[in-house]
This record gives sequence, C-alpha cells and structure tokens, in this order.
Amino acid sequence: MAGSVGAAKVTSRPSPKRYSGMDPPLSLARPTVFDLQKTAELEKFLVDMGLYEGEEQSAKREEVLREINRIVKGWVKRLTSQKGFSEHIVEKANAVLFTFGSYRLGVTPSFSALFFYCIHLIPSGSIVFLIDDLIFILM
Repeated sequence: MAGSVGAAKVTSRPSPKRYSGMDPPLSLARPTVFDLQKTAELEKFLVDMGLYEGEEQSAKREEVLREINRIVKGWVKRLTSQKGFSEHIVEKANAVLFTFGSYRLGVTPSFSALFFYCIHLIPSGSIVFLIDDLIFILM
C-alpha cells in the first residue's frame, strides 16, 4: 500500500478468560501422579507433626469465633449509635468476620493464633473508617 510503512497484520485475539482473584492461575493442568504423591507425603508429615487439630480443639476454636462474633456485632451497634445514626440504621448495622492464615487453610495446631478481620456494614451507603474507634473502645 502506498504511503504505509510496515503495515501491521491484524489478528483477532480471543478475549481473556476471567478468573476470581487478581491473577490467573499459574496452571490449569490436572495434578500429575508425582504431584499427588507429594501431596500425600506432605499431609502425612502435617498429621505426624500434630498440625491438624482434633475435633475437641476445633469445637473450642469455633466457640471462640462465635463469641468474638457476638462481641463485635454488639460493638458495631453501639458504635453506630454513638456516631449518630438513626435507630433504624443501628438495628441494621452489622459486622462480618473473615478468618485467614493457618486456620483458614485448615492447618491449626493447638498453639496457633486465630487471625481474622472485621468488616463493619452500615446500610446507609456510608463508608466509615473505624480504626480510631476500635482502638479507643476496645482498649
């Protein structure tokens, strides 16, 4: 074509597949026999080292999480009221706890900590930052 330098070749690329999370998986391949063997060895090691808690320990940890959840939900309602929201909003205010770390992965020896974070939900469309309040009220 006259006047064009290095005309680009147009190729259609398939649209990228969407994955949950930030990045696509490293691989979509099924595990190999070697992978399955190494997984079994790792799980046996974790069991032998006592890194899976028993049913009694698991029940106690769940009980602690339920109590923390109850305390946080009460705290959120009190804080929402103190911030001047209407009684209707206070009644609807809620908190959600999310666990992470070894507990979330299912590897929880009796000496491990229980990590969680809390999201404070207020049904008013407001975004509320509560770090100062959390430190002040819980200390």
